Amino acid sequence: MTGEEIEYSKMENIPGGSLRIRIAEFLEIDRWVEGVFPAVAVVDFSEISKLMTGFPGQIVVVGSGSSFEDEFKPDVEAIILLTQRLTEIYNFSKSDQTLTVSAGWLVGDINRKLAQEGYHVPALSRFNYGTIGGRLSSVSSRPVVGRNDGWAQSLLGLKVVAPSGDILAFGGRNIKDVAGYDLKHLYIGNHGAGGVIVEATFRCIPGVSY
Repeated sequence: MTGEEIEYSKMENIPGGSLRIRIAEFLEIDRWVEGVFPAVAVVDFSEISKLMTGFPGQIVVVGSGSSFEDEFKPDVEAIILLTQRLTEIYNFSKSDQTLTVSAGWLVGDINRKLAQEGYHVPALSRFNYGTIGGRLSSVSSRPVVGRNDGWAQSLLGLKVVAPSGDILAFGGRNIKDVAGYDLKHLYIGNHGAGGVIVEATFRCIPGVSY
């Protein structure tokens, strides 16, 4: 999907029609992306929150341009939420060996940037494509016997925009040291059913994974 933003004040008789204008009204900016389905590419948490609270129809979250099955037929009042522009945050800390990134970063780009620092995140090293948010929302955190490269070992913190528009934060930059179920894993592998993942913090390991 490709497209060019149009200055909101000039949005008259434009492709996309009334739906594009309605979405631009509560986003307060035009983020429309031309394609097979109506879509917007947001750039920060606040825009997702506005979309969640302002758009009454179905919202389908897509990372780095997922291909749709032939039988995919969204509701008439549906919008594709593209997250690949959520790349504002990249914070690697060698002192505490953590990485905090926005969900729109491509996994391959993150793996390469970490490798340049001499580090890697085992759970991310398994993948070569997709976005951070896309992988987190589509791959379960269920432990696998004999493996130590799952989300449970690597994921320290998570930020999610809930359907209510609220931004929820779980975990942080420290290794979990209390008993009980870790609520951030409720959002892992659920395909966006509980909200949109917008930021994640990982534990980094010295050395480069091949």
